[in-house]
Parts: sequence; C-alpha cells; structure tokens
Amino acid sequence: MDNEKWIEIARTGTFTDTHGREKTFTRQDLDAIARAYDPKKRDAPLVFGHPALNAPAYGWAEKLKSENGRLFATFAQVPGEVREIVRKGHYRHVSMSLMPDGVTLRHVGLLGAAQPAIDGLAPVELASGEDCITVDFAAENQGDHMTVEELQKQVTVLTAQLESAKKELDAAKSAGEKAERARTDAEKGKEEAEKKAEKATADFAAYREDVEKERRERRVTALIEAGKVRPAEKAGVLNFAAALSKTETPIEFAAGDGKTESITLEERYWRELEERPADSRFADFTAPPAHTGNPPADSVNFTDVTSKL
Repeated sequence: MDNEKWIEIARTGTFTDTHGREKTFTRQDLDAIARAYDPKKRDAPLVFGHPALNAPAYGWAEKLKSENGRLFATFAQVPGEVREIVRKGHYRHVSMSLMPDGVTLRHVGLLGAAQPAIDGLAPVELASGEDCITVDFAAENQGDHMTVEELQKQVTVLTAQLESAKKELDAAKSAGEKAERARTDAEKGKEEAEKKAEKATADFAAYREDVEKERRERRVTALIEAGKVRPAEKAGVLNFAAALSKTETPIEFAAGDGKTESITLEERYWRELEERPADSRFADFTAPPAHTGNPPADSVNFTDVTSKL
C-alpha cells in the first residue's frame, strides 16, 4: 500500500458498535486518537475480521491524522495478495477497532459480509478498487464479524497465492544462480584463454630467440672460417650482435652504388664484418696442412675494428 495514501477510517457522529452500544465521536475524540497513536510504542496491525489476538498481520498502520472531523490512516507492508483480494471485492469494508479506553487503536480489520458501524465514510483503496470503511469498538473477548466458512475460504485463497509467490521467487532465484554460474564459467574461460595466449607468445619468443642464436652462430662461424674474425672474438661478436638485435627498427644506410638501403643495425654490423678483407692468419682450418706451424702470436684488435664500423 502506498505509504502516503490516507484512508478514511472514522468521522464525527453517534454510531452503534457491533455490541449494540452507542458511541459518539467528536473532533476532539478523533484528534485524541490520532495524537495517541505511536507505532514505535504499539503499532496496530491490518487483519482479517477482528481476531482476539490480532494475528496474523497483513500490514501495519503507519500514521494517523485527524482533519475536518474525519480520521485517516496510512498503512505499510501490505502484501500484493491482500491488495488483489480487496481489488476483486472479496472484502468490502475496513473496520477500525479501539481498545476499551476508546483512544488506543487496536487494529484495522478487513471485513467481508459484515456491515460497517459507521456509514457515510469515503471509499478506500488498498490497491486500485473502491472499498467501504467502517469503525468497530474494541471490547474484551470480542469475536469476529466473519463466519468460519468465510474466513476459511479467504485463508485458502491467501495460502494458494502465497505458495504461488514462493514458487515464482524460487524460480527467479534459480534463474539468477544459473546466470551467475554462466558468468563465472565465462570469466574462467576468458582467464584460461588469456593464459594460453600468453604462453603461446612466450613460447614463440623463445623459439624465435633460438632461431636467431643459431643464425648468428652460423654467420660468425663463417666469418671465422673466412679469416675475417678471430676465434677469440666469437663471443664478443655474438653478444654485440644480440644487443643490436633489440633495435628492430630499420635504418637508412648509404649503399656502395649511392643508393640508400633500409636495414637493421644488426644486419649492418654483420655486413661490415663480412666486408672485411680476409686474413689467412685468422682462418679456422679444421684440418690444417702438416707444414703449417702455430698461428702467429700477434692478432687483430677487435675493439679497433668495430670502432671503424
């Protein structure tokens, strides 16, 4: 129920309660009822009929106010099933019950066939329909206005509607759990795919590095065999070429014919080495002639050679 929908539950005048007793309401009486109501101390439930124990509750009176000789109330926590029953006209009256002091609100009861003790009140809407409102006056051991058969029918209807609502809630919860599992599975699949992609990238980089090492090994071996690089220079040449390979951006170099050529620093370095004049003193002979003696002690300074590149 809309918490700000004010429902008229009493007006000034003299009326006869359900026990045949006359009760007169003045503006001061209605003002006193409104002022006395404090849901923090004692909240009045919305019930079916007028049960002695005021249970179960199908909503709670939230606020009362008195205006122009009429008493109004707002309600909170009214289930949708109750709104629907009122909308369909199963309950045509809403009755206010007071404690014996005539000031304290005991409860507000939804009535079926029972007639209101107060006539001439404005219609009330629990949902979207019209409903009459009446007032009852509480007394000790007060009975219910509805018959047992009427109450049993309404309890059966409410039970069925509550079960239906529970099934809908369970279905929605199950669907939500399935969606959450699907989302979790998707996230796990994404993480696995990312890990596989990272591993593939790392494996390719390692494979490429192995290929490049083998390529450099072949080129420096060829240079040694050609007498253009000393065997002692092999490690330095390989390390320097590997360092140059980190810069993969091609650079423009002037060729011998006057044209420019775009090659990497590493390739330029290899070409510079390959363009060196061969020195037989540094040649690597796997099977040297018998008359060949030990190689001369003097050698080419690798730092001086590379500085000229």
